[in-house]
Amino acid sequence: MVRIERDPAFWANVASHLQVAPHIGVGPEVVGEFALRPGVTPLAAEHGGFLFSTLDGMGMVRELHTLFTPEGWGREVARAAHEAFALIFAAGAQVIVTHERADWWRSAPPKSHGWAVAGEWAGTAIGEVRMWVLTLDAWRASPAVRRRACH
Repeated sequence: MVRIERDPAFWANVASHLQVAPHIGVGPEVVGEFALRPGVTPLAAEHGGFLFSTLDGMGMVRELHTLFTPEGWGREVARAAHEAFALIFAAGAQVIVTHERADWWRSAPPKSHGWAVAGEWAGTAIGEVRMWVLTLDAWRASPAVRRRACH
């Protein structure tokens, strides 16, 4: 379902959607250019995808940015996330971090995948944000992975 997608126009198109643009904090062209950076793994599905940025020199810590249009919200995101996380962990990641925005409820990652809040709300240039962490061990032990293993 997911694929490597380095076309900046794909990502800029998702980022410019009227229901997405107000929540990302940068212009669509910046998102498109981000997908081209070395150290970024852009995994796309039909209506958006995930941008994983390497935070350490070894690729063991990745920062996740999730970007889907409303057509992909729900099942597409859930299916694509499972596949994307499995690929990133198989590529050597051991920790994934992401941010939740207080003004955008859809930015909270699913606890069923093993995500855990890593701190308190903090004021930033884009508003109130808090960090979430997903470790390889938490992913492997998560209900989402266990359900998939049973099917």
